[in-house]
Formats: sequence, C-alpha cells, structure tokens
Amino acid sequence: MFVSCGKGKNNPESCNGKTRREVKLAIDARSNEIDSIPLVTTIDSIGNIDVPEVEWETGRQDVELKIYSVYAKVDEVDKARDGDYHIRLTDGDTHMITEVPNPGCSWAKSSKYFHRFVTVRKFLEENDIEGKSVWVTGIAFIDIDHHYRRKQAPNNLELHPVLDIHF
Repeated sequence: MFVSCGKGKNNPESCNGKTRREVKLAIDARSNEIDSIPLVTTIDSIGNIDVPEVEWETGRQDVELKIYSVYAKVDEVDKARDGDYHIRLTDGDTHMITEVPNPGCSWAKSSKYFHRFVTVRKFLEENDIEGKSVWVTGIAFIDIDHHYRRKQAPNNLELHPVLDIHF
C-alpha cells in the first residue's frame, strides 16, 4: 500500500519536497495551533483569500491554521515523483491543487495526521475519482510561486495535507 520514495530525489529525505516541508506535513512548531473544525467553503472562495507571499523556508502563516472542506469535481489525479498524490479540483472556472502525502516518507511518519494520510491513500487506491465530485478536507497551505501556471488557485493556496476525501 505504501509508495517507496526510491533513490535520488525520491529518497525518504526528499519526500514532500524541501519547500516548506514541515508546514506541508503539519510537523512544524505551530501545527498544534491548527483549528480542528473544518470550514465548509468553495474553491473560488479559497482562491480569493488574501495570502502573504512565502519563500522556501517561510514558517506557518496564520491563514495556514485553518482546515477547509470543499465539494468539487476531480479534474486530475497524479502520483508525483515524491510519492505524493496530487489531486486537482475544479468548480468549472477555478482550479485548486490538493496533495496527499506519501506515508512511506520518514518525515510524514512524525505527523499527528499520519493515520489520516494512510486512510486517504487507501481511499485513492480503491476508488477511481477522476471526473467525479468528492468532498476534500485539508489544511490550508500556501505554495511558493512556481512562476508558471499549473491550474492552481490564483493565490497559490492548496489543501496540503488532505485529511479526508469521500464521495
């Protein structure tokens, strides 16, 4: 069930990339401040939240202390080189990236959400969700500006890590 990170860029120390890794996995010093009650919203609303610009090593921002839940159509599911699942959601006009961490990574194992990563991965492996509408719940995460369009939210806000997904 678990994806090995492999060698080179995909080794366990590279999993989830190096960009704000601790924030992505909720293993940073402020992760205990995350509000556990999800806010039900839309992709469009999340994409319009005012967020600060972040750099590779920026710590958790106040907007990243929230958990959001959205109902949207899955535009694409892709397993990245680091073993994460990238799920791109759409409401027809707006896109948003969500990511499910690879629980085989050494860094992910120290997250208090580790068991949720495993549950979400199992759901993804057992269900073909591309083109279907699902509920996705995850912690807000501001990705760095990649300086190219990736069909992401206009403000680079993602749900990473995904904590729950279901029809």
